[in-house]
Amino acid sequence: MKILVTGSAKGLGRALVERLAAPGRDMVIHYRSSKGPAEEAAAAVDALGAKAHLVAADLSSAVGAATIADFVRAELGGLDVLVNNVGGFIVKHLDDLTSEEWEAQIASTVSATYHMTKAVIDLLRVSGRGRIVNLSDSGADKLAARPRTLPYYVGKTGVLIVTRTMAVTEAPYGVTVNAIMPGVLDNSDPLPSATKIPAGRHGSLDDVGAAVEFLVSEEAAYVTGSFIQVGGGWNL
Repeated sequence: MKILVTGSAKGLGRALVERLAAPGRDMVIHYRSSKGPAEEAAAAVDALGAKAHLVAADLSSAVGAATIADFVRAELGGLDVLVNNVGGFIVKHLDDLTSEEWEAQIASTVSATYHMTKAVIDLLRVSGRGRIVNLSDSGADKLAARPRTLPYYVGKTGVLIVTRTMAVTEAPYGVTVNAIMPGVLDNSDPLPSATKIPAGRHGSLDDVGAAVEFLVSEEAAYVTGSFIQVGGGWNL
């Protein structure tokens, strides 16, 4: 199996690439500027018996997505799974938000998801078991005022719309497209009190990883267009 996880040098992305790593699998570790952490992630993946491939690119534009797609074609010759994990997060009141910050948030969330998927969709179509998993947010399916996080939620809600649209267009090719909606994870910043979460605890990287692992499995071949909440009741 050939798997690409964007933004996988550290944090959730690294946890996902390690979760999916297994003997015989090719794992593409993407990073923008975190070369050191990416190399550490590659070493961890290799230790798990998989083969790590490192690629650097800025996914805020279609050019960066094309760079990764060209790398995948040259190094792997195909692709079975795409996990669109990359995405920035900013907390800033609308009054203080700059145009550059707005554009950066949209580019790193919904645009990055769209461009990366379009760049490799032909490979996923011919795979015979193509899987796309997009990372959104537990509150992204709610249309609500977001004075301090507006561009982030515009982007993450856009990810859900892209997910459901592509689930329809790619179903005839056997490609499934789903979204994971994480809540508050134990590495979140800022980190609200666990008492505010119905489940009484912060989520873990493994909680998200388990959901992603299911969606890329053979058992999920008929699951598409789904939004899976991994938040312990947060934002419901």
